[in-house]
Amino acid sequence: MSEPTKTSWRIAGEEVVNCNCSWGCPCQFNALPTTGHCEAIVVWQIREGYFGNTRLDGARFGRAVWWPGPIHEGNGVARTIVDEQTTKEQREALIALPSGQHGGTYWEIFATVCPNVVEPIVAPISLNVDREKTACDNPDPGFNRVRCGAYKKPCHRRGTQGPRRVAQWLRIQRSRDG
Repeated sequence: MSEPTKTSWRIAGEEVVNCNCSWGCPCQFNALPTTGHCEAIVVWQIREGYFGNTRLDGARFGRAVWWPGPIHEGNGVARTIVDEQTTKEQREALIALPSGQHGGTYWEIFATVCPNVVEPIVAPISLNVDREKTACDNPDPGFNRVRCGAYKKPCHRRGTQGPRRVAQWLRIQRSRDG
């Protein structure tokens, strides 16, 4: 039996993730999710990239994901949302990429722990990132608006020698007012 052909790809740009856990994402540090389960919205804005012969420059896509427990235990559910401004070829590429079948450790891991894939949708996606102001604004596609701010401030943490400058994604405002 032969393996499926992998398409060559590359993407570079911005990724913004918001989950329902306390800041720091416990799942990233082998801890249990704050509320016992994990749910998140992830949005990518591709500055430059390709999937095979399809250019992805300027394309946006997102994923709504949910796990019944810690991410590493698997059995997650994912839905890909592709920006309505993409071409048919870009949509096909952005739906294929998260499948993990075309390589890339990131996609392969998430395909393994999130095997339940719901029909993708096409919807408007906007993402505004200002690295200097450390701020981000993106509407969850078709659901609600998420605003994030990264605050740089001195922070005393146990086990450290005095204050450290840190950047944390702390403020998340969710509203239904588009």
